[in-house]
Amino acid sequence: MDQRLRPEYARLELAQEITTASGGKSRELVFHRATCKDMTEVLDIVRGSERLERFVSSCCRALNGKGEETFSFRELDAADAAEVSSVMNTMWREGQEIDSTPNEGEPGYLSDGDAISTPIVYTLRHEVQLNPAAEGAPVLKQIEFQARRVGQISEYLDSRGEGKEFTSFMRAFAQPMGTRLPLTDAVINALDYEDYGLIRRKILGKLAMSRGRWKKTSTG
Repeated sequence: MDQRLRPEYARLELAQEITTASGGKSRELVFHRATCKDMTEVLDIVRGSERLERFVSSCCRALNGKGEETFSFRELDAADAAEVSSVMNTMWREGQEIDSTPNEGEPGYLSDGDAISTPIVYTLRHEVQLNPAAEGAPVLKQIEFQARRVGQISEYLDSRGEGKEFTSFMRAFAQPMGTRLPLTDAVINALDYEDYGLIRRKILGKLAMSRGRWKKTSTG
């Protein structure tokens, strides 16, 4: 998703001036809301410095008289880098802690379907334009989740890493509602970090993870 199309999340006044990629100077950063792709890419990185560098590259821009510009993470003062880390961690925590119970059809609503006899319907907290470049393009508001047999989800079972696992789960179990367009990787990647967190925590577990329904019968 084009960085300019994302809603603004936060701003930071820097302790020390930085030089942007074009050679300009800046004392303020703007953070845009992370997408599913941003979050999963960050989570797939082990080293802390590389995580922050990825987050800055995807969600953060320097402000000056010309607008928003890219910059190198290494330009930041250590104290400013700590503030950037705090923003990143806050976004992640928000995505994991959402637990509201909205009414049917409201953003964040999760139906009571079992995904077998009736599908689970999730109403996105943040709608996704299916073709942002086209005027009047359809908007994705709801996603339907349905159980699948093992033979249908080999890609998901074989996936490794947060990004690949989540994307393959969505391709296997999810179907967009209100449109005939498929749920492409581009649409999955464009999901807001809050929607990614809620789906990951409340839906993926119901369909593809053990819930302890088995009982041990052997006494040996």
